[in-house]
Amino acid sequence: MGTYRWMAREMIKEKPYTRKVDVYSFGIVLWELTTALHPFQGMTPVQAAFVVSEKNEQPALPENCQPALASLIKHCWSANLSKRPEFNNIVALLEKFDECIKDGLPLPSHSGLVSRSMILDCFKGCISMSSSIPVYGWPEWQVPRYHIDRNVDSLSHTTVNHLI
Repeated sequence: MGTYRWMAREMIKEKPYTRKVDVYSFGIVLWELTTALHPFQGMTPVQAAFVVSEKNEQPALPENCQPALASLIKHCWSANLSKRPEFNNIVALLEKFDECIKDGLPLPSHSGLVSRSMILDCFKGCISMSSSIPVYGWPEWQVPRYHIDRNVDSLSHTTVNHLI
């Protein structure tokens, strides 16, 4: 068992859990790295456990958080375990984010709520023309693949369903 501030609600409630509890905790660590704050500051560990498990609350994301990062963090915290990404998808997404930074490509700043497709829009300029981004939460063989169409400056996809 971990410490309450980083613990997923299903673990706090002592319900059966999977490795997705680690994805939740990683989301908290990513939030810490983004904000340089301690999660649930001003609360005791027990108060933090209560707001996570009973009120489904998470630490607030700052207004200036990159949309792609904000979306990733929110997906890591999803109450629906199937919507939490697998670590291989998290790594791939963070590698794309790193490529954007290394290439000096601008990333839009966060304003308001993040839509489900915003994470893909944010990375649009960073993705090589031959690259595809798997959308997490799907069995690997069913994952819609998104790519940049060379002739149209927009995202297109090979499978039509919902994102993330």
